[in-house]
Amino acid sequence: MAGGNHPKSSHHNKPPPSASHRKSRWEPNSSSANSPADPKSKSSTAPSPKPKSNTNPNPSPKHLPFPFPDPAPLGPPPPPAYGFHMLERRTIVLADGSVRSYFALPPDYQDFAPRPLDLPPRFCLPDYSYTAAAAKRKYGDDDGGPRDDLARQREQLLRNANGISREQFSAGPSDLRPSKHSRLDGLSNSTRHSQVDQDALKKSFCNFSKLINENVSQKRTCLEDGKQGRLHCLACGTGRSAKDFPDMHALIMHTYNPDNADSRVDHLGLHKALCVLMGWNYSKPPDNSKAYQFLPADEAAANQDDLIMWPPLVIIHNTNTGKNRDGRMEGLGNKTMDNKIRELGFVGGKSKSLYGRDGHLGITLVKFAGDESGFKEAIRLAEHFEKENHGRKDWAHVQSQTLGKDDENNANLVKVDEKKGDKRRVLYGYLGTAFDLDKVDFDTRKKAVIESRREYKPPM
Repeated sequence: MAGGNHPKSSHHNKPPPSASHRKSRWEPNSSSANSPADPKSKSSTAPSPKPKSNTNPNPSPKHLPFPFPDPAPLGPPPPPAYGFHMLERRTIVLADGSVRSYFALPPDYQDFAPRPLDLPPRFCLPDYSYTAAAAKRKYGDDDGGPRDDLARQREQLLRNANGISREQFSAGPSDLRPSKHSRLDGLSNSTRHSQVDQDALKKSFCNFSKLINENVSQKRTCLEDGKQGRLHCLACGTGRSAKDFPDMHALIMHTYNPDNADSRVDHLGLHKALCVLMGWNYSKPPDNSKAYQFLPADEAAANQDDLIMWPPLVIIHNTNTGKNRDGRMEGLGNKTMDNKIRELGFVGGKSKSLYGRDGHLGITLVKFAGDESGFKEAIRLAEHFEKENHGRKDWAHVQSQTLGKDDENNANLVKVDEKKGDKRRVLYGYLGTAFDLDKVDFDTRKKAVIESRREYKPPM
């Protein structure tokens, strides 16, 4: 060991702190090891520390981390009692008439079967390799812009809660608005509707079509789309269960997605009746947008003409003949009209002239029997007027041109026989439908029912 005599007063010869003797963490306690070398000791030289062999290479057990038990025997954790897959979308109407939506658990969420979780047999450490690129791939951020965590959570909630694929999700948020009945019970709205009794649905549709059209004020309120007052749901009835809506779209959404499954048939029948009244497409679901409100005019007219009054009847206009001395309107009587119908080659019909406060209304109903032969005769008579250009559309065109003019000098209303010089009325007629209920008398309106012309099946 090299060493030399150095004066105590020499500052440069003071041993550095690193040269002082330090106790090894594995060195046993000793009196010599507890006290470091004192630079002021009598010895002029500092003893050089000697390395000692480690007598205990293994660390003490108290320094080891606490052993974590193997979770494999425990198995996967139990599934939660509820989750995002149970959420349903609800709608609330505020005091100002606006509609707001929110997500909530259904009242019977405890009866739902737990959703199985696909977990590995062992607990796995979380994956901290989450990057912006991974978030973009996961949440479908195709526009490349920054997106906050709230937007990503909302998109993930919509996908997980409604079973929407990534391709469908990229279509846009307006097409992904879930209805309040999009609960993951394995059945969509179209599937639920297809399981409804079709005969009961047809009966409900015809009943509501009559109920809407026989009330003039109610029909006008519907056609004005709620601008003259709130719209009531006829399927919900009156009293505590009564519901009203600010416009027709809100009412259509309610009838297509009823709150009570027991009244689904009535609501779907009302939904179809309202769509036919407005000229909209009842076969297209109204969940995502208002695209169902666009239907070609000829298809809308065909849907309205399909709902005929039963027993079948033909409505004939321009049967008035003028005013008498008292100022009351006169017209063709029942027997005269029966003779005219027979002259045209049609049998089996009975005429009924309509009268009001001022006399004859210029309208005559020709009623036929409620069987296959009566139905065919009514169709033939209506087609006869249509071929003569004296059908429904022609009468509407004549009315728009002759409003406030003298009927006697109008060639569209009165025709003069060149040989005899006699004047006779030009008759216009068409098959009576549900939309003509406000034109017939009270007794006919009360006894009539609505039937589908396309689906009519003669009794066996």
